Amino acid sequence: MTAVPALDITNLHVGMGVQSILRGIDLTVREGEIVAVIGANGVGKTTLMRAISGVYASQDGHIRFYGEDITRLPSHQIVARGLLQAPEGRQIFSSMSVRENLVLGGGPLGLSELDKVLSLFPLLGERMQQNAGSLSGGEQQMLCVARALMRRPKMLLLDEPSLGLAPKIIKLIFNLVQSIRDTGVSILLVEQNARSALSVADRAAVMDGGRIVLTGQASQLLDDPRVKETYLGGHAPQSPADNNEVAS
Repeated sequence: MTAVPALDITNLHVGMGVQSILRGIDLTVREGEIVAVIGANGVGKTTLMRAISGVYASQDGHIRFYGEDITRLPSHQIVARGLLQAPEGRQIFSSMSVRENLVLGGGPLGLSELDKVLSLFPLLGERMQQNAGSLSGGEQQMLCVARALMRRPKMLLLDEPSLGLAPKIIKLIFNLVQSIRDTGVSILLVEQNARSALSVADRAAVMDGGRIVLTGQASQLLDDPRVKETYLGGHAPQSPADNNEVAS
């Protein structure tokens, strides 16, 4: 692993108008890691992903990708550096074929990564001429991720990949997340399904109220009573003032 983190976020603040959404986020993803960010709906997880991708402007703080400050870069320049996102809600081009979606994902690389991507998603290889909108929900999620991988990312941002999927398909998606990491791609995973996210991640962070309130090894957080009670058992989130850290 390199000494420089793949992604290093310090004191990140993002707001919309007078509303503060992210309030001093500190988060690091090391090369080759899967880091999960879990938390209830509306705590700022998707805003965090969009800020990293350059979709939302930050008010304060820094986002560094392999040591380069990308905080103020436009999205297309961030993508060119190898930081890609598979967005919440899939956002595939439903009226286009699977192949056309993948071609668009490849951008200047064209179809040079196609064989590698289809080795991870062989089912898409059987659907290449099929209209993307006719795919099942799980297949559309696969296409969303595969489209991002066509650009040969160094890091992949996965925003709620299990959203709306059946349990059997969720298990398949998270197995694929581990397979993607095994190809050398670092992953930042935002997910409401805390148990699934923590089961595949190396480290994890809990978000509440626009802040990181707990961090640690994912396996430890799975057994942490605060995480069990709040995110695996349905109780109210802890206060951001209780910010704590498990050994990481």
